Amino acid sequence: MPVDTPSIHAIAVMIIALLALVSYSRQNIPVATTSLGILVIIPLFFALLPMRVGHGTLDPTIFFQGFGNEALVAIVSLMVAGAAIVHTGALEPLGRFLSKVWNWAPPLALLLVLLVTAVLSAFVNDTPLVVLLIPLLTSIALRTNRPVSRMLMPLGFSALIGGMATTIGTSTNLVVVSVAQSLGLPPMGMFHFTLPAAIAGGVAMVYLWLIAPLLLPKRPTPSGDRSPRIFNAKLKLKEDSKFAGKTLAELRKEVGDLKVSRVQRGEQILVPFPDLKLAAGDELQVRDYADKLKDLEASIGAELTLGDKKVDAADKDKDADSDQQVVEVVILPASPLVGRTLKGSRFAARFDLTPLGIYRRGTSLQTDDLEAERLRNGDVVLVQGARERIAEIRARGDLTFLDASVDLPRSKKAPLALLIMLAIVLPAALNLLPIAVTAPVGVLLMIVTGCIEWRQVGGAISASVILLIAAGIALSMALVKTGAAHFLAQAFLSLTQGLPPTILVGLILFFVAFLGNVASHTTGALIGAPISVQIAHGLGLSPEPFLLAVLFGANLGYATPMAYQTNVLTMNAAGYTFMDFFRVGLPLLILMGVLISWTLPQFFPF
Repeated sequence: MPVDTPSIHAIAVMIIALLALVSYSRQNIPVATTSLGILVIIPLFFALLPMRVGHGTLDPTIFFQGFGNEALVAIVSLMVAGAAIVHTGALEPLGRFLSKVWNWAPPLALLLVLLVTAVLSAFVNDTPLVVLLIPLLTSIALRTNRPVSRMLMPLGFSALIGGMATTIGTSTNLVVVSVAQSLGLPPMGMFHFTLPAAIAGGVAMVYLWLIAPLLLPKRPTPSGDRSPRIFNAKLKLKEDSKFAGKTLAELRKEVGDLKVSRVQRGEQILVPFPDLKLAAGDELQVRDYADKLKDLEASIGAELTLGDKKVDAADKDKDADSDQQVVEVVILPASPLVGRTLKGSRFAARFDLTPLGIYRRGTSLQTDDLEAERLRNGDVVLVQGARERIAEIRARGDLTFLDASVDLPRSKKAPLALLIMLAIVLPAALNLLPIAVTAPVGVLLMIVTGCIEWRQVGGAISASVILLIAAGIALSMALVKTGAAHFLAQAFLSLTQGLPPTILVGLILFFVAFLGNVASHTTGALIGAPISVQIAHGLGLSPEPFLLAVLFGANLGYATPMAYQTNVLTMNAAGYTFMDFFRVGLPLLILMGVLISWTLPQFFPF
C-alpha cells in the first residue's frame, strides 16, 4: 500500500507526540509539566505557522477544547463522588464483612476480595478504593501471620481489570469513548464492552487468585514499625548530647552499625571518618529504619530534623501518650509534590507535619541535602504529627498514608452518599442521561447534603489528571487535523499487509499496552484512537474493534510499577520490586491481551 508524504504540520505533530511519550516515561519530570508543555507548544506552533484549512487557517485555540470536553467533566465529577463515598465511610460495612470472611474461610477470602474490588472499580475510581482496602488487607495479614506481599498486587490488578469493564470505570475509558464519538462512531452505553472485558477478566481472576500469589515473594508486612524501608534522615546533636566531643567510632560502638554518609557543621561538610570528633549542633545524615531513627533520638541525645520543623525526644514522649504518630506518606504520580522539594513545597508548614526522612526504592537520592531533594513518583516520606491532624489529612485525601490501621471513616451520611452515587450511575447505565450530566448533579447534591465539604472537593480533584486529559485530547486532535493519524495508519498497513484483522487488532492492543506501561496510558490511548480508526477505514472494516483494542490496551498497566497509581500504592505497601511486577504482571498482560484480541471480533464483527 502506498504511503502519502506527510505535511510539515503532520511531521511536527508526530515529533511532539514522540517527545511527549518520552517525557511521560521520565520519572523525574512531573506529569503536569509535560501535559502543560503540550498544551502550550501545539497552539503556539499553529499560531506561528498557520495551517490552511479550506478557505482559511486552523484556529489554534481549538486545542484548548479538551478543558470543556464532556469526558473531563464526568471524570472530575466522578473523582469527587468517589471521594465522598470514601469520606462518609459508605464502604466501611464492606470492610468489616471482608474481615469476618477472612476468619471464616481464608482460602476463599482472597477470591472474594478480588471479585468485590473488580465490581466496585467498574463504578468507583480505583485509587481511593485500593487506598481503602490496603490497610484492611495489611491488618488481616498481621493478624493471621500471612504475607501481605501475596495479597496486595492481586488486589491492585483486580481494580484495573474491573475498571476496564464500563465506560466510567477509568478516566481512559471515558476519554476514548468521547474521542470515538468525535471521530464519527456511534455513542457507547455504559456496558457496551462489558462482555469481552468480563470474559477475559474472569480468567484473569483465577490467575490472580491461584497463580499470582505463588509467583510473589513472601515478605514481612512493610507497614508501621515493621517496615524494611531504610530512610535518609538527619540527626542533629543537642547541646547536652553525651556524644558531643566523642568520635564517630565511639558513637557507632554504642548504637551499632550506624550508616552516616556525611556530617554538616555549620557551613562545613565533613567526611565521616571514624576518628572525626563530633560537636553539639552537628547534623549527621544517616540511613536507617523508621523505628531505629526514633530510638536514636533518645539514645544519642539528638533531634530528627529535615524540613523547617524539628522533632526531639519530647515529641517521642508525646508519641508514647498517643498524641503523636509516625506514619509514611507515599508520593503518587498525580501528586502536586512530584518534582518539588520538601522545602520548596513548604511541606511542614502546609500540612503541619514534620518530615523525618525520605525513602526511594532501587536508587539513591540525587543530593545530600534532603530538603533540596526533588520528590519522585513512588517516594515515601516518613512524617510525624498529631494523631488528630493525620486523621484530618487522611479524611480530606490531601496525602496518601501507608500504615496498617483499619480505622475506616464512619458517617451518618454514608447511606445518602451511596444513594446519590446510585442516582449518578443508574440513569447513565440505562441510557436515560449522559454521565457528564448526572455526575455533576450528583456532586452538587453531595455538597449540598454535606456528604463532602468544599475543602475535601479540592483534595479529590487532581490537577495533573485534568492537564493530562486536556493535553491528550489536544494531541489526538492535532494528529487528525494534520493528517498525521492517516499517515501513521498507512504506514502500519504497509508494514502489516496481508495479516488477518484479528492479528492487527492484537498488534494495536499490545502496542498501546506497551506505551501505557512505559509512558502514559491515557496519552497512549488518545494517540492510538484516531490512528486505529484510520487503520479500519483503510481496510474498509468496522472501526469499533480496532478502537476498543486501543481502549483495552491502555488499561493493561500490569508490567511496571509506574504504569498506574494503584501499582505505586501496592508497591510501597508490600515492598514489591520492579521484577515482581514484571514476573506477575507480564503474564497477566499477555493473557488478557490474547483473550481480548480473540473475543473482540466475536462481539464486534469486522
